[in-house]
Amino acid sequence: MLEEIRCKVMKRMNQMRDFSKKWISDVSPMAMEVLAENGEYAAKCEVRFNGDMGFEISDPPYTHVVNVKRKQCSCRSWQLKGIPCVHAIAAMH
Repeated sequence: MLEEIRCKVMKRMNQMRDFSKKWISDVSPMAMEVLAENGEYAAKCEVRFNGDMGFEISDPPYTHVVNVKRKQCSCRSWQLKGIPCVHAIAAMH
């Protein structure tokens, strides 16, 4: 059973290596899709400058605080995924 798992992992690693060689840029195509989707949704958010804390983004019914310098958002999606969330993109625009 362990041998089967090892073989599957090796096969998966080779598939992902081949997939990554086809990338046009340093950013994966999947991450680019997420960025594009987040960018479209970010246009609907209301942005307010919040001084030292960064920006306050209204995404009804929620409000999130984004600190662009620290790459942090109160929704925590940016920190967990490493891809700027909707609120971060709204703050950057």
